[in-house]
Amino acid sequence: MIETNYAIINSTTKIVTDVTIWDGNTSMWQPDSGFICVGMGTNPVCIGNTYNSSGVGMGTSSANKWIE
Repeated sequence: MIETNYAIINSTTKIVTDVTIWDGNTSMWQPDSGFICVGMGTNPVCIGNTYNSSGVGMGTSSANKWIE
């Protein structure tokens, strides 16, 4: 199993609430109701960042995937 860094995101606010290392296997673990997990890739995502599923990269613009 390959484990990857994931951001745990509030589904309503789109705010990163935590980070975890996970293999993506939902039969072993999954985020609580009201939260989603998104792979962080090489981006230095932090608690408090905003997630934009249609964005790209990291930055301060609404066009970014991870908004600081």
